[in-house]
Formats: sequence, C-alpha cells, structure tokens
Amino acid sequence: MAGYDTASFVYDVASAAGSTFGTPAFWLRYFSPSQTTPLNTSSSNAVSECRAIWNSGGHYLGPITVPTQSRLSGTSAMGQADAQTLASALAATRGNVSTLRLPANRILYCWLDQEPGTGLSLSYWNGWSGYIDGYVWPYDGSLPLYPCMYTNPCNPQPNCSIFANPNAYFCFAIWSYQPQRCGYSVRNPPPFAATTCAGCSSYSGTPTQLWQFAQPNSCGYSVNVDQDVGGGINYPNYCFNVTASP
Repeated sequence: MAGYDTASFVYDVASAAGSTFGTPAFWLRYFSPSQTTPLNTSSSNAVSECRAIWNSGGHYLGPITVPTQSRLSGTSAMGQADAQTLASALAATRGNVSTLRLPANRILYCWLDQEPGTGLSLSYWNGWSGYIDGYVWPYDGSLPLYPCMYTNPCNPQPNCSIFANPNAYFCFAIWSYQPQRCGYSVRNPPPFAATTCAGCSSYSGTPTQLWQFAQPNSCGYSVNVDQDVGGGINYPNYCFNVTASP
C-alpha cells in the first residue's frame, strides 16, 4: 500500500497529489520537534489537517520528527528531551482531534528523521528510543509508541552500526529514501526494493518496512509530496487512524 509524506500542510497538497499520483492509503506528517512546519502548530491546524487526510481517501496518519540535526550526535539528555516533545505533541493532537485513534494493534511507528550527512550517537539514540518505547499513553495507560528511524542504511554516517551495538535500545523499523524510482507513483507503486541494513552492513536486525521511492527534487515534479510504499507489512496498521472527519 502506498501513500504520501509531506512538509506542507495536507490541506494545501492533497488535491494536487491525489489527481496527479493517485489516492493514498496513508499520510506521514511532521510533529514537534521539527525543522519543518509540524501538524501540531495549533489545535485548529491539527483538526484541519486531519480533516484533509480523511477527505483524501487515505485516513491513516504516521508521525515523523526531525529535530535540529546536530542534536542527533548529542547526549542521552538531548534524546530524551526531543522524545518527550514528540510524545507530548502526539498526545496533545489526540486530545485536539476527537476522531484520531491509535492503531488497533496499539503499535504506532514513530520515525526519527536522520537527513543525509547527519551523525547519530548511541547516547542520543538510547535517550530517544528509551523514552519513546516507555511512554505511557495518557488516554488508556498503554505503551503504543515504537521508535523507528528514517535514514538511508547505505549512508556512511552511523545508523545501522548504532543499532548493531549490543548496548543500543531497539529500533523497530527503518524507512529508507533510497533508491529513487521516478517512473512509478502511488497509483502504480514499484516492487519493494528499498535499501536495508542487511544489504549495506553486517547488521540485519532492523528491517526496512517503508520506502520513500519518489521525491520532487529527485524526480522533477512540482507537487510537494514524497511518495512511499510499505514492504513486508500493511503500513496503515501502524499509523493513527482518523476514524471520521473531525
């Protein structure tokens, strides 16, 4: 199943994306802390974006966070602080959007964005992952947040090598942005062929479960959405569900 991620507001791009590339099965959007405009800028914006997600035909929402990238090489305290900000933003959004629900399996993949050229320290990862993994959802007392990473496993910067460390806290999934397959779309996604830790290093413990196969800057289109497809899982099962128009 294929869908979109975007740094734009969904209500600004959903119509053009749908008519150009097809109806999505899911959306991924940024939440604080974020270097791009997050969904949770205000309660009213969260409602407006979730309404646009519902209207798009793909009523599932995955959360991404992209802190100031230099922090990813930092301390455990930095990782904990960024994770706390994210968890609080997710919980606040749930409170602001009455129809937003956890996945039925209580497994919400939370993606930490590691851009090209960005390092990652074991201390930061353990601070971030440990807080996300242990966060108690205030609405039902469950532990639904699962730490995951957006990265290219073949980059030279530490990613898979961090997860391979026996002292590293768990990373449940990789979302890779390589390779690019510009001849495909959400309407006609490519066969799953994303880069993996197993294919780029000796570590194979974290599977690549999501693939960003087309980006505007790589594929030369003007709609400000990236296109993604899941592999090995039905990715919407690991997203928030917008159960009705808010």
